[in-house]
Amino acid sequence: MIIKRFDIEKDLKRLENYLRDCYSETKSMTSWLPERLHDLIYRMDVQYTDCGQPRSADYIFMWEEDSEIVGCILPDGDAVYMSIKKGHESIFADMVTYAEKNCLPLFEKSGDGTYDFLVIANDSLTYRGEVLAEMGYKRQTEEDYDNYVYPQTADAAVELPDGYRLLYGDEYPDEALKWSALNLGFHPGLEAPGYRNGMTAYDSRKKSSMYADSFETVIIDENTADENNVCAYCFVYVDAATETALIEPVSTREKYRHKGLGTALMHGAILKCKEKGVGKCYVNSYDWRRKFYNAAGFVTEDSIGFWHKQLY
Repeated sequence: MIIKRFDIEKDLKRLENYLRDCYSETKSMTSWLPERLHDLIYRMDVQYTDCGQPRSADYIFMWEEDSEIVGCILPDGDAVYMSIKKGHESIFADMVTYAEKNCLPLFEKSGDGTYDFLVIANDSLTYRGEVLAEMGYKRQTEEDYDNYVYPQTADAAVELPDGYRLLYGDEYPDEALKWSALNLGFHPGLEAPGYRNGMTAYDSRKKSSMYADSFETVIIDENTADENNVCAYCFVYVDAATETALIEPVSTREKYRHKGLGTALMHGAILKCKEKGVGKCYVNSYDWRRKFYNAAGFVTEDSIGFWHKQLY
């Protein structure tokens, strides 16, 4: 077994195909979709760099057997996930140990000199929880969830209050306003007339080979005179090879919540996925947000545990 550090120039296509093969075998998110890998590289890592944090992609490590990838460490900010090809589950403990030694720079050292090392593990892969518990990890109460919908048979309809409209991508050409509205949904305290946030992550995402098949969905408020009338925003990565889609990120500005706009946004995304021939569309949710996605027609596929261990 050989362990290699990921090189985007040499390994991106190989890792994409590995993740596609894993998905084709399981038809579940127990291994990352290629879409999530692209979001990490082309959006999240740029945001981390802008904030002076290390890039997660620099800490992707691949396990190879006979020149084929059989497992990999996929960091996501201050957490790591292990993707393992079926039949090679025995390498999981070694991967965790390797991550503890080689992915530590992704984690912030606390005042007492310790690191809160975080491993993410799907609960349906029960052996991972058992191994992590044996290694001294403790599972936090809050969970993450993988949720899916089948766009071709979904009962989706865009219903909006008067004066609101749903648009796709270039139908709303001001990219800066869309991107700023997305950020305001996550950070309501920044809400102010004329707000703008940096465009580096937005522009970087266009480098993804999936960008041509992917799309944005926005809802605008035609009742307001404010320059930025974007109420809600989501981006949908589409992988034509697996006929899957991943909605990431999703955001509704605080002052526009509880109007049904979020549900309309999700239904708009589902309908566009149907038009594009997507067979299965995913969205990930943390803790209580699962209820929102379930109400919009998504079914929870799996719960995901956050396993913590203090390292020195």
